[in-house]
Order: sequence, then structure tokens, then C-alpha cells
Amino acid sequence: MDIIIVCHTEFGFVSPKKHIIYDKNFIPGVKDGVLNLLKLADKHNAKISFALCPETAPYFPKKINHEIGLHIHPGWQEVSFNGFKWFSGDRYLREKCKPTINSNFLKDFSYSEQLEMIRNGKECLFSKFSKEPKFFVPGRWSFNNDTAKALVDAGFNCVPSIFVGSKTDYSSHNHPRIRLPYFPDKENLQKRGSMPILFVPVSMTIFGGAASPEGAILYGFGWLKACFLEYFNQGVPLFHLYLHSPSMTDPYYTSIMDNFLTFVSKKKDVNFKFVSEIKEYPEIKVRTNIWPYIVRINKQLLKTFLNKYLILR
Repeated sequence: MDIIIVCHTEFGFVSPKKHIIYDKNFIPGVKDGVLNLLKLADKHNAKISFALCPETAPYFPKKINHEIGLHIHPGWQEVSFNGFKWFSGDRYLREKCKPTINSNFLKDFSYSEQLEMIRNGKECLFSKFSKEPKFFVPGRWSFNNDTAKALVDAGFNCVPSIFVGSKTDYSSHNHPRIRLPYFPDKENLQKRGSMPILFVPVSMTIFGGAASPEGAILYGFGWLKACFLEYFNQGVPLFHLYLHSPSMTDPYYTSIMDNFLTFVSKKKDVNFKFVSEIKEYPEIKVRTNIWPYIVRINKQLLKTFLNKYLILR
């Protein structure tokens, strides 16, 4: 099995309730978060693919043995969550580009505006690191046919941020939850086709939660291990985990990440890869296997579902 770890590199911090607050005034979300993750990667001989927002480039280490990609949060809007407020968007792109709308979702922009942001973001990272970003991650998972076309025209060939088990702007419940990387059809991004850009789905748990250390506060660490085992035990050739750099400023999440890397490193034939090293795999038959989840039901998981049920009531 190949394992890729994609870190969305953004400003921010972790609140006392373990929520990630993407406050642009908190620079350690990039500086300290990245360095802490690099220490874990060195400890476990793991590879990290960092998706950088252009505005974070000045605070990212220039010489690392890991790859970089481009991450874009368009627009400029105030966000309120759990008593915190911050602005979502990208300072660099806000100054560099002059979009006709102010939205946090790439799909809302025209093809030409998306292409302008993508090209400017790419040029920003190249000017800072003297190498082109290897892949692209859209902010808020927002993506449409124009985005795919703009990425191809801007020279990108990989998008490692596709949600397949949940409803998004480019995906639906009709997808199989466990899906391998694929080249999409230019008319229908959910189907296989011949567009020269590889879609790499995020690994998903049985209830739609993405494989991430950040999900442990909701589902418990055992649930993340169960997700990995569901993939590993039936020979799925790729496991894709993602996280945000601010999470690595908090001891709780760094401990979860450390424990996960320790757990998977003990498995035979597990290889850490960069996103740029991932190719199409031969199709295999996979199925939902609930047993790893059943034996790892935990108090945190039960608490989350109980709270959700009571809220719905």
C-alpha cells in the first residue's frame, strides 16, 4: 500500500475545544505547524505533500526534502464560528487579481478568473522556492469543470482533494466510497475519461468522515485506525490522509498523528509517497468492511453521534 499525506498549509490555531480557527494573524499555524509535522515525518521516514496558500509562502521553510503544491482559498469574507471570527481568502491573490465577485468558492468564478488565480498562485510559489508546485488543492473542496480546464491549461496534472463519499460541488453519494485515483471525463468529472489531470480521492470512513487526525476529536483515534485497516486488509493500493498545518501546533493532534504514523509504519509493504508519485492503479473489487469499525467503537464516537441525534431531535 502507498500512503500519501497532504497538508493544507494555512494560518491559524487550535481552540480549547480543538476546533481549527484559520485566523490569519496567527502565523505559527504555518511556521510551527509545518516544523512540527516535519519532525514527525523525519521520525517515521514519512513523506509530506504540502499544499501552500500563496500568502503563506513567506513563512514556509525554503529548503525541505518534501514537495509543495498550490492551495487556493479565493475571495475575502469574514467567517464566524464558535465565538471566533476571521477572514477567509488569500491576501496575495486579493492584491494580485481583481475578480468580479467576492466568493470563497472557486466554482463561483468564471474560467478566466480561476485561471488567473491559479497562474498567479503558481508564479508566487515558483518565485519563492524556484520550483513549480506539483499539485493543486482547492479551498473548501470547491471545484467544477472550469477549474479542471484551468488547471490543465496552467500545467497542473494532479488534484489530491476529491471527496467521493459525500455530497460536494463535484461529487455525490452515487460514487463508491472507496475509489482509486482516476483521470476524469471533461464533461462529467465523476466519470473516468481522458482529461490529463489525475484525481486522487481522500480516504473515507464508513460514515463519510475523511481520513484525518483532525477527525479524532469527533470519532476517536480508533476510528482512524479502523479506516486504514478497512483499506489495508482488502488490498486497496492507496491510503490518502489529509490535515491542516495549524493542527500540528496542538499537542492533542500531534500526538494523534504520531500514533497513526507509528501504527501504519509497523505494517508490511507500506510505502510513503509524494502526491506527484501517484499514478493510476489497476482496478480492484472493494467492499465495505464494518468489522474494523465495530471493534473500535469508543466513547468519543458515541458522544458525537449522541450529540448529533439530540440536536436533530
